[in-house]
Amino acid sequence: MATATIRIKKGTTAEWTESHRVLDDGEMGLELTADGHRIIRVGNGATEFMDLPVSFDIEEVREIKTGMEDSVKTYYENMVEKGTELLAEMKAMATTIELEDDATGIKYRMGMSGGTMYFEEIEKETTVPDVGGGAEGGESGGGSEGNKSGGEPDDSIEQEVTE
Repeated sequence: MATATIRIKKGTTAEWTESHRVLDDGEMGLELTADGHRIIRVGNGATEFMDLPVSFDIEEVREIKTGMEDSVKTYYENMVEKGTELLAEMKAMATTIELEDDATGIKYRMGMSGGTMYFEEIEKETTVPDVGGGAEGGESGGGSEGNKSGGEPDDSIEQEVTE
């Protein structure tokens, strides 16, 4: 198999400027700048090298690539942050409503908790009568262990006292 070697003319910015060299049509030249850029220009057979448009700046492409990587990373991080904020807002806006079935009198609660919608039956409130009265729902009144002295209702259970 035959191999060929392509040699590109190269020089510093100062060398290209001093030489006023004109590259043949399609011939490539490499400029090495003082700040480390490697610039490729393609000749047209009539224009001096330094007056030709830049075809390719290797370091500029690296900078663009790095900038794109940084931009993508920043974009992703911003989207995650916005998504987290939006989720927190949605949780904060969660509403709980209570409904009652007119036919049965059963009360229901519907709402959102932790991003999950729920629907539950609300337990009926139990009333505890005064010390001298009877009890509803099978609970005893004044003689129970939970009552305080003097016939006061127990604070640990929601109660309604009837007189």
